[in-house]
Amino acid sequence: MTQSALPVDEILEALDLSRAEPGIGFLQALFSRFNARVPFETISKIVRNAAVPDPAEKPRRPEIFWSEHLSLGTGGTCFARVAAFDALLRALGFQTRKVLGRVERDFDHAAVLVEREGDHSICDVGFPLPALLPARETRVEAPLMDLQVTATASGFRIEFDGGVPEGPRSLEIFSAEVSDREFDIRWRETFDLRSRFLSQVLLRSELESRVVSYARGQIRLDDRHSRTTVPIAPPRAPRLSDFFGIDRDVVARALEQTGEPAASSGGGSLTSYLETAASPREAYAAIGDLAGYRKLLEGVARIVDEERTGEGWRIVLAPPAESTGSIDSRLREDVVRDTARQALRVRRQSKTASFESEFRVEERNGKTYLIREAFFREPREDFLRNDSLRGRLAGTVSVDLLAWARLIRA
Repeated sequence: MTQSALPVDEILEALDLSRAEPGIGFLQALFSRFNARVPFETISKIVRNAAVPDPAEKPRRPEIFWSEHLSLGTGGTCFARVAAFDALLRALGFQTRKVLGRVERDFDHAAVLVEREGDHSICDVGFPLPALLPARETRVEAPLMDLQVTATASGFRIEFDGGVPEGPRSLEIFSAEVSDREFDIRWRETFDLRSRFLSQVLLRSELESRVVSYARGQIRLDDRHSRTTVPIAPPRAPRLSDFFGIDRDVVARALEQTGEPAASSGGGSLTSYLETAASPREAYAAIGDLAGYRKLLEGVARIVDEERTGEGWRIVLAPPAESTGSIDSRLREDVVRDTARQALRVRRQSKTASFESEFRVEERNGKTYLIREAFFREPREDFLRNDSLRGRLAGTVSVDLLAWARLIRA
């Protein structure tokens, strides 16, 4: 099957799109639906690497990529996604060229540049980025993060601002056109057994204002300010097939190759993040002793009893306007200081239930983040299905971060 013979109408139907003229609106729709409907996943790469011994035949060319997506629900990793998206755009009349880039080292990344009336758009479905970008210096606000595009001698540097501060926080796109031969050479270099794309099952789909992904035995749901983590017990193939819409047998074959991570001994968690201009030491000092922690709770609860312990302190909390004689609504908190990690571990207990959480400070890529994490005894898969429930809890823990930030400024 040649590029011109791609089943374009079937592909568009799978993306829930109709044919249109090759303009910026259609390009934006194709980019968004591709990232939403075609998962970034290592499953197909792992399976093909094991099944195809000839290095020249290991890459999943666009005809293979789209055929397997339509029949099995698979997607691919960086180079395969870029080649497949480029082939689709060309078949729909867009003027494109494939380019290389850098995430960790030169030429380990690829993207598509689309030309229209003298302007170029960066279609990075390989990372993938959460927005279509103009190929010029600009700042783009996207639901998941903001993207800063800066011109460089070789192309463009794209920096991520906001969002969950995990993984790479920038990448480069080289603007020079790359020949099909060189693109193919760089693509084949990615079939390195030391690569995590061949040693781990990884999945990712972007859904408007959130991303759902899988790695190391956990499904994660990220939005602009928080991450929900849900451990998935083995055997995982059925659950991953349900969540990501990929054929169960293909998922199972990939897991057979890599081995399944051990089952998690804990439950799920929800983590919120807030960047601060303070240093990590200043941020932790604001709440790292009983006096600071007491200020953190002002206006939220009254401390009616307190005592210091060997590891931190124990307090009893009451509602701000509780009558003197009421004790049913009181809570006890045991707070353990972990100065080495710049963290406070909090166990809150009522008459009927207990809840564990943590405040901590982390420095990532030269920036300081306030982090509030709530821990659950159960995996809490309901958070993956119920955005309202997850959003309410994320809002609650985010309020704690705002109060913390207020103390730092004070």
